[in-house]
Amino acid sequence: MFSLMIRPLFKNKKFIIGISIFIFFLLLGILGPVFYKVDPTEMTWDYEQPPSSEHPLGTDTYGRDVLAQLFHGIRSSLYIGFLAAIISSIIGTIVGSFSAVKKGITDDILMAITNIVLTTPSMLIAILIASYLKVRSMEAVAVILGLFQWPWYARAIRAQLMSVTSREYVYLSIMAGYSDTKLVIEDLLPTIATYAFMSFVLFINGGIMGEAGLSLIGLGPTQGISLGLMLQWAVLLEAVRRGLWWWFVPPGIAIVAITASLMIISTTMDEVFNPKLREE
Repeated sequence: MFSLMIRPLFKNKKFIIGISIFIFFLLLGILGPVFYKVDPTEMTWDYEQPPSSEHPLGTDTYGRDVLAQLFHGIRSSLYIGFLAAIISSIIGTIVGSFSAVKKGITDDILMAITNIVLTTPSMLIAILIASYLKVRSMEAVAVILGLFQWPWYARAIRAQLMSVTSREYVYLSIMAGYSDTKLVIEDLLPTIATYAFMSFVLFINGGIMGEAGLSLIGLGPTQGISLGLMLQWAVLLEAVRRGLWWWFVPPGIAIVAITASLMIISTTMDEVFNPKLREE
């Protein structure tokens, strides 16, 4: 069944382009640090050196190898994006599905909470929370971002599942004595698998962009290296003004390419599986 679901995607050229770009950067993040064993935090006297055979992407103001930073930065940013996506997906799925199943006052309470979070300026709250943390691990940043991405997803799957709950096989499951949890897992969630995956892709995108935004204002991870932190260091040390292109261009390209590939993947999936957008 899974092969039947993904087969139409690989007939779409845009999807192939998007997934190829994403897999390329995913492999860079996973395999890059394995094969290029250079410490990205090691400071040397070769500071602000342009690309050379010794340093393929040059060095920064502190003599740190930019290529090593890029590999580790891609890995960290993807890690934050995936973790934020998992958190958002879990919260959104629980809230949306049980709101559709329980209905009544439970639905009203869950949707009230969802609407409050939805109308809250999430990035400002994320900035506020991050500013109070003296130590911000990558996991902490991912949790902060993941806690505020889910409301639109919860509302969407609630609407979809409420139409599914009126079908006969759902009534049969209820008559068979299925608990709400079993009903959600076995009968309801499989019907929104495609939409859930599309949303997960968008959550990854939001996590990567959110980390970059927090890092640029000095509220990103305080440990490790990410693409956002690379840009923050380049901005603070005026790499753009001084023409140190090898420092700020690679992380910028990586962020744009990864997020663009994720948008292409999500948009293409919507075109393929949404009858209203499907090309004739």
